[in-house]
Amino acid sequence: MEPEIINKLNIWKISSYARWWRIDLKIGMFFRKIKWSYQRAIRGYCDYDLYNFDYTLGNYIAGALSTFRKKTHGYPIGMTEEEWDIILSQISYDFYLATNEEEWFNPYEEEYYKALEEYGLEANKNKPEVADKFYKREDRNLTMRTVRKQDGFKLLEEHFFDLWD
Repeated sequence: MEPEIINKLNIWKISSYARWWRIDLKIGMFFRKIKWSYQRAIRGYCDYDLYNFDYTLGNYIAGALSTFRKKTHGYPIGMTEEEWDIILSQISYDFYLATNEEEWFNPYEEEYYKALEEYGLEANKNKPEVADKFYKREDRNLTMRTVRKQDGFKLLEEHFFDLWD
């Protein structure tokens, strides 16, 4: 089963965090989105993209390669079409997972935040086992995201000049 790569770079899907009654904030966000759309049309990137550039770049590579994989008609010499499809899918998925930390589940998150609510900053002293489990899983997730990023860059570097249609 192939993972679905979701385009997370659509400016018009960015929600403003304003409540429905704060129409002034929604109008302000609407005009920012127009500005960002114009900047993307002129420069190829916008101010919003620069806020978290690693996220933008990783999602751009993931989304573009996912679409490229579906639309490509050729493949490199010495490879079958299926092998090329697997490589493109792997690069795309590696960048998607490396960039989107919400894809990495931490089963201790709810318990840890509950302890934070109860004890505040003293949660690490009063509930050390919860904090320890939470931070170990966060470290593991970060390590796995780093591995995914490195694998994606390694494959991208290896096949960079094969990205033609």
